[in-house]
Amino acid sequence: MMNSRQRGFYFLNATQFLGAANDNILKQVLIYGLAVGGVWADQLGPGGQAWASLCLAIPFVLLSGFAGQYSDKYSKQRVSILSKWSEILIALIAMFGLWLTNLWLVLFALVIIAVQSTFFSPSKFGILPEIIPKEKLSRANGTINMFTYIAIILGCAVGGPLYSAYAPDKLANPDVTPLLWLPGAVILLVGVLGAAASHGIPTVPAQNPKLKIRYRLFEGYIQTWQQLRGTTLKTVIVGWSFFYMIIAGIAVLILPDYKNLLDITYFQTSLLMALLGISTGVGDYVAGRISGHHIRPELLPIGTAVTAAAFLALGLIPANVVWVAILLAVGGFTCGFVMVPLQTMVQHLSSVEERGQVLGLWNCGSFVGIIIGNLLFLGIRHLGIPSNRVFILCALLTAFLQILYHTRWRKRFAESVKQLEV
Repeated sequence: MMNSRQRGFYFLNATQFLGAANDNILKQVLIYGLAVGGVWADQLGPGGQAWASLCLAIPFVLLSGFAGQYSDKYSKQRVSILSKWSEILIALIAMFGLWLTNLWLVLFALVIIAVQSTFFSPSKFGILPEIIPKEKLSRANGTINMFTYIAIILGCAVGGPLYSAYAPDKLANPDVTPLLWLPGAVILLVGVLGAAASHGIPTVPAQNPKLKIRYRLFEGYIQTWQQLRGTTLKTVIVGWSFFYMIIAGIAVLILPDYKNLLDITYFQTSLLMALLGISTGVGDYVAGRISGHHIRPELLPIGTAVTAAAFLALGLIPANVVWVAILLAVGGFTCGFVMVPLQTMVQHLSSVEERGQVLGLWNCGSFVGIIIGNLLFLGIRHLGIPSNRVFILCALLTAFLQILYHTRWRKRFAESVKQLEV
């Protein structure tokens, strides 16, 4: 029979799945509205989709330190439930903004849904070592990452048709009535389901109830960073943040522009984005299965080498939908070989009492990476360089990670993993 912790892991997966889907449905509708030809395209200029990504990223940078402290001071289950119920109110604000076609209100909804996700994130990843046996943590990370990326896929894939219904092409379909209520209604429904699922997460005690919350902005980050000085954990967080900058900060923003580069529909563009997400999720799952009961940092150079090669090819080949799809699938799959070992090392190397604060810093690093990537993308697009050529930069940055691993990280990672498994 399935025990309560196993059931709780499935409910955690469901809660995370629905939350990630909702973030990306709203984000994707905004991105299509801000991209070339979108309903809000004239309001923010070329590369406007990067602003939507920035609105999602900035709250993580500012508030992850507080979120990590709360997840240590209070039960991670309670923090998760409260954050998911707040999503319903946010969905109502998003619905109202979309119905009015008010860009600023929709951007505001995206900012506060990012705040909600910020407080959920350290709890969802921090609770894993509390409900999953140590030897199964790599597999659990692979599984939860797979479902997260499937959720991102579905959010992106649903975002295309929802945007088409929300702002139909008047030249192609002059008689179609815009369904201004539809995207908001979908976001509200997913939010309600996520709040319900959160009640199945197992009850766990607070790990550091005497912790005094540090309310000065960035104070928590600074103190945690100083405590990690000279440790492998600090190196892992830097490596993760750099890789996240490439994938989530730059590469993901290139894909909406394939609609015009390949002359395809919004739905077909969504399928390309879905393909990247599916392949990344499968890669995470496979990396978790390969890892078995161990952490395997030796998967990192495989992941960075193949991902860099796929990105370089995407930046150099003529725009062709078949080759773009194949290379996105290959590059996405091997991303999992980088993510799973790094994520599992963060959870294993952090202490029980400070895991939430470390994960808050890790979260902050992830989204600092995204912001830097977004700004790089904006700068390159304003130079008039075609979006698909930006993949060349992604390839060079990923290759740099390969060099860092072989010259500075390999021995340190191997020694730390060996000590954990003694």
